[in-house]
Amino acid sequence: MTKDVLLELSKTLNTECEKGIWIEAKFFMTWQENIEDSSVMYNAEEGQYKIVIKLKEFSLQEAKTIFASLVKFIEYKSTFYVREDKEDSFEYYLLSSMDSKQGESVK
Repeated sequence: MTKDVLLELSKTLNTECEKGIWIEAKFFMTWQENIEDSSVMYNAEEGQYKIVIKLKEFSLQEAKTIFASLVKFIEYKSTFYVREDKEDSFEYYLLSSMDSKQGESVK
């Protein structure tokens, strides 16, 4: 699955801003000792949350661990994601939804 396929799939879901997701993501990050800085934003036009995390020590393994922990904390019943590797970062695109087509799209 590619990022574009995931983003197209997100258009079939209700990805309106869900304040609880924002609160849960912020809460999760405050308890992570290996996160140096983080932010959570919601883009209403795209129906996406953007979560930016700066690790104290940058590594693929640490990014995978943080991402997996975050997903466990905020995911719905069905969850798909795509990872893009950049020179100095990793970008994850996450789509998670319930049977009712209520969903969350996170970059």
